[in-house]
Amino acid sequence: MKSDRLLEEIKYKIDIVEFLSDYVQLKKSGQNYKGLCPFHSEKTPSFMVSQAKQIFHCFGCGVGGDVISFLMKHENLSFSEAIRYAAKKAGIKITDFKFDKDDFSKNRENIIQINNEAMKFFIKNLSSSEAAKVYLKNRDINEESIDKFCVGYATNERDALLKYMKKIGYADSLIKDAGLVVSAERGYRDIFRGRIIFPIFNLQNDVIAFGGRVMDNSMPKYLNSPETGVFKKGETLFAINLSKEGIRKKAYAIIVEGYLDAIMCHQYGFNNTVAPLGTALTLRHLHRLRLLTNKIVLVFDSDEAGISAARRSLSILCESDFRARVLLLPEGEDPDSFLRKNGSQPFKKMLSHTISMIEFLLDKSKEDRIDNAREALGMIATMKDLIIADEMLRELADRSRINESVLRSELKKIRGKAGLYNVERMKQVETALNREEDLLLSAIIAFPEKVNDVLSKLTIEELKDETIRSIFKKIKIHSGHFSMNSFLGTADEKERALITKLSLEPGFDLELVDKNIDDCLQTLAQKKFGERKKLADTKEPDDAVLHNLLLKEKRKLIKGPQP
Repeated sequence: MKSDRLLEEIKYKIDIVEFLSDYVQLKKSGQNYKGLCPFHSEKTPSFMVSQAKQIFHCFGCGVGGDVISFLMKHENLSFSEAIRYAAKKAGIKITDFKFDKDDFSKNRENIIQINNEAMKFFIKNLSSSEAAKVYLKNRDINEESIDKFCVGYATNERDALLKYMKKIGYADSLIKDAGLVVSAERGYRDIFRGRIIFPIFNLQNDVIAFGGRVMDNSMPKYLNSPETGVFKKGETLFAINLSKEGIRKKAYAIIVEGYLDAIMCHQYGFNNTVAPLGTALTLRHLHRLRLLTNKIVLVFDSDEAGISAARRSLSILCESDFRARVLLLPEGEDPDSFLRKNGSQPFKKMLSHTISMIEFLLDKSKEDRIDNAREALGMIATMKDLIIADEMLRELADRSRINESVLRSELKKIRGKAGLYNVERMKQVETALNREEDLLLSAIIAFPEKVNDVLSKLTIEELKDETIRSIFKKIKIHSGHFSMNSFLGTADEKERALITKLSLEPGFDLELVDKNIDDCLQTLAQKKFGERKKLADTKEPDDAVLHNLLLKEKRKLIKGPQP
């Protein structure tokens, strides 16, 4: 199957708005849809999706493209991997499509398929293990939660999973790439043995890794899959696949520390709960969560370790412009134990009495009041959302009893030292030097039938903008044919961004396209003449013949193109 035809078929069967809604919360905005960009932090939505044109463009960071380019950038896939992934979603078989040499053996789809088979194997093991079932019963994990989270069990055998995977046709090397086995003296052996298994899913409900917990007091208590082509521990949140709708509906996420904490929260009705995989909260975790919300409740133990963990999380929450509150459980309790003992109502009541980040820093920290205030100012200084930052500063002044003007002066110093003051004013703004070139390209994007007329009157090599020049050259190579779908498949990132931007924001009255084209060509000709005249005045000021020719050319330009 040719790639152009395959792309057309994929885009015909996949609605980009429905597809991207798994990644971005989109709302109708005129003829298009709008949401917060998944590729950069922003407080005002600038990510636009056109259902009619099947493209997206962010007017904040400039990224743009179609379903395939979105997958390539968001999931870090190659072109062929993105095609395969999208085709699978669209229900299209692509056995005769040519991929890059190493894609078949190493692409993410194969790893996900292997993980899915491993999950089935672990689930089957659980059904035949009385010890594992008794353990889960003693932990009060009910049958519904076991099914919902696809909980399984890994036996104590050295290579039970390896034998099973080989039996159904997978090679040792591929099983190892999936993070299910490790090299040992006697060949490969299973990574997970004698553990309760918790499959780890991504936002799209693909099995990307596993977590295993022992049923006794041996160490390590928890074990995660090693990082693979589809699994990055520092950016993965347990239960994100089951929580995404709850987070969107409730407009905030609950973050707990462990697998069992998250499972128990869901079991008791708190279906907007996720957990990092035994790591501190990272910027990459927050990047994933921002697709769903910018509000978080951190739930930690009230012991010294829990307070330290909460404190470490606050700085990156501020840096990412999240609005966060903290819930500290009674000493000796975690969400798992608290819910099992007390049920959902006391936990729900505690959620309605969380404390702010400022209150947590000033009241729960054992540090000096002034030191805590300085730490809070340092966090506020990293925030790009000035409204939230101002709200926090006012609260800091009120709770610390330090004069607000003093705090503002100190905040200005901190921002100045860090190079953070007036960052928004220092952003580079696009200039209008090549406006006519933009409009010409915009015209042929909106009206592809005009492309040959424009090309016949345009000297491509004289275009100033490198990206626009490259696009026109590619169009000319294809005999003056422009198709959005086929062009986005071959364009580089800058070209895609410009094409989608101009497609969503043409910059001229579409009913006056012919006038727009003529005006742009006229202006480009006048600019070219101005450059030649300036050069002649500088290099040949006394050449009367040259200046007479330039005068005639100027008169012709003033008359404009003749019908």
